[in-house]
Amino acid sequence: MLEDKDLIADLLPDVSDRNAAFKFAMSFDGYKHYGSFEKCADAAKSKERATLADLRNELFFEARASRHRGDDDFLLVYSELLPLIRARLLDTT
Repeated sequence: MLEDKDLIADLLPDVSDRNAAFKFAMSFDGYKHYGSFEKCADAAKSKERATLADLRNELFFEARASRHRGDDDFLLVYSELLPLIRARLLDTT
C-alpha cells in the first residue's frame, strides 16, 4: 500500500496507462481504511472529496467495481479525480 504521506504528484500515472492507473487505484485499501466494505462503499458513493483519502477511496472502489464487472469504467472516474488528486498533493497550505 502507498501511504498518503508517500504520494507525490510525479507518481500519478497517466489516464492512458490502464495498468498503471489500476495499480495506483489498488495502492489504497478502502476496506481497511474505513473498516468494512459497506463503509467504504458509502464513502465512495458520497463523493465527498474533501480529503486525499476520500479521493483515493472513490478511485479504489470504482476500480474494484470495474474489475468485478470486467470493464475499464474506472478510467472515467480516474480522469475526473486525477486533477483533484494532483491539486491536493500540490496544496502546501
